[in-house]
Amino acid sequence: MNGLMRLFEQRVRGIRLIELVGGVLMFGLIFWVCLSKAKEGEDIRRMNDLDRQIAAEQTAVDGLKIQVAQLERPGRLEQLAVQYLGMKPTDPTHEARLESLAEISRTGSRPVSQAPAAAPAVPAPPPAPAAGQGDDLITVTPARKAPEVAASASGRTGGR
Repeated sequence: MNGLMRLFEQRVRGIRLIELVGGVLMFGLIFWVCLSKAKEGEDIRRMNDLDRQIAAEQTAVDGLKIQVAQLERPGRLEQLAVQYLGMKPTDPTHEARLESLAEISRTGSRPVSQAPAAAPAVPAPPPAPAAGQGDDLITVTPARKAPEVAASASGRTGGR
């Protein structure tokens, strides 16, 4: 124990060795705290930059969601279907009532070629826009049946 007490009593240029070691440790801790605070400030700045970038990206995502909602409007899609694909809304005469489903299933289907002659012809769809313009739609032209196929189809009955 006397050896340990002598360690506390040793002096270097008039200052006890233990006080000198304590002072060096204290200045070391102060320096370490200052460095930690500086690094924390850089981290806070970086986090603020990331928050600003996230806000900008969220604004861009919101704008894209609005644009998608505008492009998916049912009225716009119906207009494009009529304009480019020659589609039109279903006539009320083509809708079936629940009571008539049994009768419809017994009669079978009629070939398209037996449609009444007074039916108006479907106008040809306008040409598709050049690539890169407007919406990316594919124009589909309906295939026409050959006369012999239509004739053989008219001879069929409703049964399979």
